Amino acid sequence: MRKWPKRILIGAMVLALGGWVLSTALMRGWTAKAPPLPADTSILQCQPEVRDGKTWLGQSWVTRREGLLVIRLKGAPFDMGYASGKLLQEQMHTLENEFLELIRGYVPQPWKIKVLHAYVNYRNRHLSDFVSLDYRSQIHGIILGCSDIHPELGDYYHRMLNYHAAHDISYMMIDNPLISRAGCTAFGAWGAATEGGHLITGRNFDWEAADVFSRDRVVILCEPEGGIPFISLAWASMAGVVSGMNRAGVSVTINGAPSSLPGETATPVAMVARDVLQKAHNLTEALAILRSSRVFVSTLWLLGSRADGKFVVVEKTPEKMNVREPEGDTLVSANHFQTTGLEADKRNQRYIEEATSIPRYTRMTELLAGAGGKITPPRAVEILRDRKLPGGRFAGNGQRASLNPFIATHSTVMDLTDGIFWAASPPHQLGKFVAFDVNDFDRELPDLTIGADETLASGEFEKARGARKILADGERALKRQDAQAALNLAEQAEVLNPGYYQNAALRGRALVALGHNDEAAKAFAAALDEHPAFLAEKRQLEAWLKPLRPMK
Repeated sequence: MRKWPKRILIGAMVLALGGWVLSTALMRGWTAKAPPLPADTSILQCQPEVRDGKTWLGQSWVTRREGLLVIRLKGAPFDMGYASGKLLQEQMHTLENEFLELIRGYVPQPWKIKVLHAYVNYRNRHLSDFVSLDYRSQIHGIILGCSDIHPELGDYYHRMLNYHAAHDISYMMIDNPLISRAGCTAFGAWGAATEGGHLITGRNFDWEAADVFSRDRVVILCEPEGGIPFISLAWASMAGVVSGMNRAGVSVTINGAPSSLPGETATPVAMVARDVLQKAHNLTEALAILRSSRVFVSTLWLLGSRADGKFVVVEKTPEKMNVREPEGDTLVSANHFQTTGLEADKRNQRYIEEATSIPRYTRMTELLAGAGGKITPPRAVEILRDRKLPGGRFAGNGQRASLNPFIATHSTVMDLTDGIFWAASPPHQLGKFVAFDVNDFDRELPDLTIGADETLASGEFEKARGARKILADGERALKRQDAQAALNLAEQAEVLNPGYYQNAALRGRALVALGHNDEAAKAFAAALDEHPAFLAEKRQLEAWLKPLRPMK
């Protein structure tokens, strides 16, 4: 019997060692391998040099224009990647650090982080099979140009490849707080809807992630060998596209849509969007690329084409693809499906009922109709900055059911007729919109710059941001059972951002804790009248209010 403890200890050690060996082998098997180096690697010998106000590396350069970081990438895929990594190394390091902090904020336990890491590696173990060699070569160049500051997270190339599927991974979990409380909205207008019949598109890319994604946005001109040059607005290290326009007059913007967890890996939508801009001269070619692409998750694509003189919305899932044609000279895309076969999907219907896609779609449609055929790039910017609900009601700043709840990662306007691309400066879509010529990227266009939103100069944006922080402080006060502090904070938030339903909701909860039920009932009723953005919030307010109402 005395031998049993020793045998149990030895057995446990053997099992632990075996488990470690097995997990190590699996992780290595799931880790993507970088592609071979190209025959010409002379770019690796180049050093950055400053001339003409730009920092050059090979044929690529980086500079700032009216406060925005701007990079021109030219040449072979590996060369463009290496130049990107080298010239934007500081921004890449900041981006990864803040992104990891964001993840840790939602998943604070280290063991859960490890489980999540293993899960993503397993789900994406065949990702390389669905990313072209050119794009993989560009990503390989990126990681050779930029030092790895997080080797503890595993292979750098594998990590960077997976970062390019971050949009897809997040939309696999439509209830994820990064996604369910956000919502992109875009429009296309042409013909009788615009001045001079120009093809104009605008979009808000709402992804309430780390602040760095908004703060360090990058305007990219990509001139690939053998492909169509294009402009996109993204961030450092991004080889894919979420908002862009090419020299052939084709534009693409992508919005997430209700999606289920896919059975297997496919191509990240940002890479498919890059394919569209790099290869398509018209809608026929763009649609052919989308039809032939296997994707992770459901996505809405707003495509525009100067050659075709119109826009269309493509509703694409891993199994189906439908095209929504315009009925007039405008077209709006939010986050829900509208075509036969996809509109009735249960997940889509649930999302329509629970989230903010419908009010954003409705409000943008109202604004386009109200423009009276006078849509211009400055008018498009006004639409993207609108903070009201359908019908023109203002219900406080930060209202997620509005087009501009102060959460946009970036915002763009494009004139496909003239080939001009406007990129918003931070914060969100409130800074000035800087103009770029897709045909002559070196040409600066200060006369076409669209000024910053009035909420910056008036201080209204800062007040709204302060109110948001105060509401978070109020939540913490309730958790530590300091109801009086929570009540004071709710009142402060209302002064800074009047009419916002979350102020009244916090006030009501604090009053309940203080035993003032009659006043609490009035606060909850006021919150309901101020249009809660999400169905879950409305139901919660009704649940809090119900026991406070007198029995009839």
